[in-house]
Amino acid sequence: MFGLIMLALTATTDASLTAPPTADALQADLQTAYPCKEIDGRKVWKGGLAYYIQSYVYDGQTAGDATDVATDAVLPTDNSPETMQEFEEACLTLAPMAIKGE
Repeated sequence: MFGLIMLALTATTDASLTAPPTADALQADLQTAYPCKEIDGRKVWKGGLAYYIQSYVYDGQTAGDATDVATDAVLPTDNSPETMQEFEEACLTLAPMAIKGE
């Protein structure tokens, strides 16, 4: 019986580790993300859970102002290693630096 309980707990833990982040978690993560270099003319940010990229603006749509930018989350589980490498390189040189003395 103890073995079954441990197996169930292990399966639950493994499933929670692979579950994608919720929309609320991604929204909170985006609020603390830092800006990176643009990719194909689109703004990019790096958060703790995902990278974020400015959504495409199609003909007839407005881009909005700087405080109202639609974004798409870029998760490693949904993208190729090549795509993730492109985001890593865009954010590599603009990573925030720790403030000394604090």
